[in-house]
Amino acid sequence: MTSVPSATVWGSPTATKHALLLHGLTSSSHTWHKVAPLLVAQGYFVTAPNLLGHGSRRSTDYPISSIVEDLHPYFSQRNYDLIIGHSLGALTIMSLFPYLSQPHPTAIVLVDPPLQVEPEAMAVYYDPMFSDSCINIKSAEVYLTENSLWTPDDGVFRELGTRLCAVEAIHDILKHQPWNFIPMFNTVSPKWKVTVLIADPALYQCCFVDDIKPFPHVRPVSVSGAGHWIQYEFPEVVAEEALKTVAELE
Repeated sequence: MTSVPSATVWGSPTATKHALLLHGLTSSSHTWHKVAPLLVAQGYFVTAPNLLGHGSRRSTDYPISSIVEDLHPYFSQRNYDLIIGHSLGALTIMSLFPYLSQPHPTAIVLVDPPLQVEPEAMAVYYDPMFSDSCINIKSAEVYLTENSLWTPDDGVFRELGTRLCAVEAIHDILKHQPWNFIPMFNTVSPKWKVTVLIADPALYQCCFVDDIKPFPHVRPVSVSGAGHWIQYEFPEVVAEEALKTVAELE
């Protein structure tokens, strides 16, 4: 594993298969520390950028459009065989659909994306919650007591993400309106295969199977026993479903 100013990478740069992994809000590239090695074992070179406003990456403003634009260089360098995003990272991928190579076969896995949020819920609940997580920072130990399936490294990387995230980025990102990414499923290329991993609704609710049902070309997978942080709690499921999505391209 090698860290560079804007990304963490795993595997050999000479690998013939390439995966791009995008983290969520108040997180960092290290959120993929369990999933990436599983993909490397399958022959992938894995790149996980730190999104603008995260991982100590700073700017003058942080709308989702700027985060998307900031990622354009990654797509000018190569096409990716597999792209995975968690939460905000999943929505960023959806916002990147117009910039992906339409003819290139690409497997896309969206991990528990908050596809639609009402403005009042964003202002009253989500913005204060995420902002507070980066102001009154919890220790790794506290995260472990709150999440029984997490490992010590998960707690450390979750704390690190909050420490390196700009509070201004949270405000700018969550100002995005309308917060409705569902119509973007209509722009999926026939050359792509898309899977959406969904948390157990008994534990966390931000992505719903009913929102995906109108799109037969998108495969929803509910992960029993998983909260929002599926990549921490069930990394093998993320990798397994990602490889299944790749296989559908063949």
